[in-house]
Amino acid sequence: MAHLPPPVVYDPSQHQPVLHQMTQMHADCVIQDGTLATFLPDVSTGEMDIPKILKHWQSLSTEVERGSRVIILQFIDEAESELMGFVSLSMPFSETGPFRGGVEKLLVSPQHRKNGVARRVMGKLEEVGVEKGRTVLVLDTTIGSGAEYVYPKLGYTEIGIIPKYGIHPHTRELMDEMLFYKDLR
Repeated sequence: MAHLPPPVVYDPSQHQPVLHQMTQMHADCVIQDGTLATFLPDVSTGEMDIPKILKHWQSLSTEVERGSRVIILQFIDEAESELMGFVSLSMPFSETGPFRGGVEKLLVSPQHRKNGVARRVMGKLEEVGVEKGRTVLVLDTTIGSGAEYVYPKLGYTEIGIIPKYGIHPHTRELMDEMLFYKDLR
């Protein structure tokens, strides 16, 4: 792949149109990979409810505006014409843990995998996390998704497994989830 521009921090004032690409990528990852990512396809049609997913990303955009979330975007070019992948950092209010953050929805377009997109957006997410004082990051991923091998390569430590954590979008079987953390201090 040609040289990629650096990942960028989602800005609601300029990146609202990108929410449609994020929504479609979210749906593609669920349908194509069976990714456990909040939404299930319709049982009878196998299709995703795109308006519902878009509404979800619009609500997360509002969290960005409020300062309780950051979204990192990787585009294919400087013109930001095509989104390759993204990840979100949840930064909920907590007096007992103002330094914690939750890594959510690391999604890479199926056509842009194996190009270092996950590593790039996670690196930027960690950089921004440190800037915002969020230095203990936690995340979860489904066992068997392949992502359980990505996070240790990025320096995340396995905490444990939650059995029967989520519903697989294709089989509707309950899947086990693996928890990870990374201390950036």
